Amino acid sequence: MPVAGTASARDPFIDGLRGLALCGVLVVNSLSFPHVFSSPIGVVDPVGSPLALAVHALAAALFQAKSYPLLMFLVGYAWAIRVRRNQGQDWQALVTTRRRQMLRQGLLGLAHGLFIYFGDILSWLALLGILLVGAPRLRLRRLQRRIVGWTVLWLVLGGSTLLSLMAWSEPLPGGGHWLTDARSWPEVFELQRLGYLSYLFQAHVQLPMMLALGLLGVLAARLRVLERRRIGAPVWAFGIRWLLPAGVIVNLAVASWLVALQTGSAGDFTPSDLASQFTGPLLAAGVVCLLARAWHAGGARWLGALAPLGRMTMSCYVAHTLVCMALFAGPAGALGPRFGSIGLLQFGLAFWALSVLIAPVWQTYVGAGPLERWVRGAGLARGAGGAGGTSGTSGVSRAR
Repeated sequence: MPVAGTASARDPFIDGLRGLALCGVLVVNSLSFPHVFSSPIGVVDPVGSPLALAVHALAAALFQAKSYPLLMFLVGYAWAIRVRRNQGQDWQALVTTRRRQMLRQGLLGLAHGLFIYFGDILSWLALLGILLVGAPRLRLRRLQRRIVGWTVLWLVLGGSTLLSLMAWSEPLPGGGHWLTDARSWPEVFELQRLGYLSYLFQAHVQLPMMLALGLLGVLAARLRVLERRRIGAPVWAFGIRWLLPAGVIVNLAVASWLVALQTGSAGDFTPSDLASQFTGPLLAAGVVCLLARAWHAGGARWLGALAPLGRMTMSCYVAHTLVCMALFAGPAGALGPRFGSIGLLQFGLAFWALSVLIAPVWQTYVGAGPLERWVRGAGLARGAGGAGGTSGTSGVSRAR
């Protein structure tokens, strides 16, 4: 018997964006999974294959560092909507519930990173959810100043780190399947823990970026940029005219740079990876503006089909990593080399497409995703999630 839905108050456009973002997450994670400590989109496999190299260029141009900033933005956007829709209720109770939910997500992210997969975004977005708790109640001018301040800090710290990496970084080994080559599960888990803990060294870049994008999401929700056509139209026009073409150009440039580094087997891919964290948000913003204008004009209805997946992305994400562990990690099967770059790309796309089909059926007959249900707990009233539910809980991926 179908279970009554609880998402009637949610915005299908916001959930659809989250479901779309998950596509990039799963593709990037699939490509990188057998290769701990390599580029976020793995390494060319087989080495020297022009087609495999083209796959990596495609992933760098279309997927890498596009989903991650969008999910950060949506954490702020959805939380601000939830606060708006709960006006008149006990603010302290709402904040307490939010912090409890983010703490649960943070614990899940910690366990996931240390024991299942070295992806860090569950942890980072839980932290962001806590840091943004009071943001929806800030005065607009103060909110704008904070966005500018964190953006400047992000560009300065990230830019200086990028330049230092370009000048002094050591080459990474070319090729290799570190998880695939592990001979025991303890060795697999040790590699996962080392990979996860290595993200702590990115905190000086990650935190300013997260706060800049998350606060921007809060501001956009306060102004209803994605909800009201009259308000959003000038922003969408700017994004389509300027951000979208700029994003295409700079991401193609980074993809070309990555190809050059991958072609020279002794190259270090870290500089191009960090550069993508500056170029990815431009393309993501331009695409969101394009989709928003089409959606409010009566088009892009396919995005609504992704909304059910957007409500259970955390469960889908963890399910994907468990399947990857079964297929690509050490004694579980060591199929990474057999898949190669092309097969891993196809696997990520196929898993996402299957998830799009399963999500509405699951929610009809079972209800919320199991991890979303656990993170929300009993403190979330029916329909209180608004456009984003437990907004920080729905955004997942590696830090890419």
